[in-house]
Amino acid sequence: MGKRTQRGHVSTEQVLKKLSTGRQGAIQVHAQARINSDEYRAASAVKDAIDDLAEQLTGDESYFHLKPHSSGG
Repeated sequence: MGKRTQRGHVSTEQVLKKLSTGRQGAIQVHAQARINSDEYRAASAVKDAIDDLAEQLTGDESYFHLKPHSSGG
């Protein structure tokens, strides 16, 4: 009998780190590809899919978006 997989448990922190790397790659392609080329559209779709998955994992629709710094006053 084989080892049972532990389905239903997602290591959110680990996954988000990996998604961040993939998102950065998609943003790089998006920035360097000719506008509206196949690569440009695919990179945009990948970034959007990563953002959607991050929202499902965290409940934060803007998890990877830059957030303003607080003034700390």
